[in-house]
Amino acid sequence: MVVSVNILIVNLKTSRDRLDFQKKQFEKLGLNFEVLEAFSVANLSEEQYQKLGFGWQRPLRKVEVACFLSHQKAWEEVLNRNQPCLILEDDAVLASNTKEILNEIEQHQIQDVDLINLEVRSRKKIISRTPAFTLNQAQVELYNLYQDRTGAAGYILYPSGAKKLLNRLARTAPAIADGFIFSAYELQCLQVEPAVIIQEDQLAAYGLIQQKSFDSTIGRSENFKAEFNSFAEKIAFKKRRLVGQIAMAIRYFQVMGKAEKRLIKLNQEKFIRD
Repeated sequence: MVVSVNILIVNLKTSRDRLDFQKKQFEKLGLNFEVLEAFSVANLSEEQYQKLGFGWQRPLRKVEVACFLSHQKAWEEVLNRNQPCLILEDDAVLASNTKEILNEIEQHQIQDVDLINLEVRSRKKIISRTPAFTLNQAQVELYNLYQDRTGAAGYILYPSGAKKLLNRLARTAPAIADGFIFSAYELQCLQVEPAVIIQEDQLAAYGLIQQKSFDSTIGRSENFKAEFNSFAEKIAFKKRRLVGQIAMAIRYFQVMGKAEKRLIKLNQEKFIRD
């Protein structure tokens, strides 16, 4: 079985332990990957940070801006290659049947898709009630993904999707990477179920044996409490957040007749364990 899809792992030069982990994991999977050097906070100037970090629903931390720029770099790479790529953060843990799934997705030659999300991260998603495609050999279903809330550790991005994201960036401020991706409702997205990718920090939540613990070089934002320079600034961010929440509500009402909100299944037995 030959998988020709490009696999890009976003990795900081200083995160050697993560890269070593991925090398071992991919050797077991029988897959190849390329390293896409992540944007480092050390290379983020104060001018860049002030320009990029304060246009979303809350102030972004410098690590979040760097993470966003790393994903932007991956989108540009997809567009330059004019080929779909599986984009992975370097703490992604992959199911043992990932190669089979990638191969069958390739064989399917799915039309009119911009992004396929392979990840799950402990939050409900709004998906179609029935699958759009079934991968019979891999026993996996692909649902239309109408709304997601978190997770950008593993997704197949097509050139059409990369173009839409970069066009959106030309007129919209950066955000946390997953927030930016999944608020781009112009994207035609699919969700794999059972999910085949989780992040290392989610292993315990899904009852999986932890393989290795990494200190997060990106940082997660679920429990981040923003600080504001002034009351006026706080109000400006609150207004942006309200606009974002309204957009999510409108999206839900647009698709509620054909969608449902639920957790995505994950098959624990398919995940690699040491």
